[in-house]
Amino acid sequence: MKKQTDGGYSIPEEDAREILRDEELLEEMETYTGTCRFCGQMGTAKGEPGWEREQVNEAVTCCCQCSDAREYARQKEQIEKAKRRVREVFGTGAGEKALDIEIVESLYLFVDMLAARKLQAVTMDLGGGLKAAVARTAKGNIKVERTEIVKAKFEE
Repeated sequence: MKKQTDGGYSIPEEDAREILRDEELLEEMETYTGTCRFCGQMGTAKGEPGWEREQVNEAVTCCCQCSDAREYARQKEQIEKAKRRVREVFGTGAGEKALDIEIVESLYLFVDMLAARKLQAVTMDLGGGLKAAVARTAKGNIKVERTEIVKAKFEE
């Protein structure tokens, strides 16, 4: 069944319910005022009820248009994406090929160090032909790589 919108368009009922849920979530959110940690400019951010001052300032900083805040937000997003990729390739997302949690946490730490430009690359030889690597590319991106070497040797 389709619902009619204010503009006269028909959309599936399931989509209409999802839109209403999103609108309800937005109504529950509160508007906060905070400051950018780099330039001190004040701004507003929407968040869940009960946010602490640090959370508000973090959200405002990530939305600020000053050059330092834009670089900070870009780097923060890059770190989140790289850690998500580590989780997919080496952690819970790898299913039966998942590595020990201490190794995954070490890779998370290396991602942070790469983002802070303290390291250029780290490669871990885990034995059995398995290697884990995280590296900063020439373009400044963070690369996550899993290498599995399967050897077959026959002697007759």
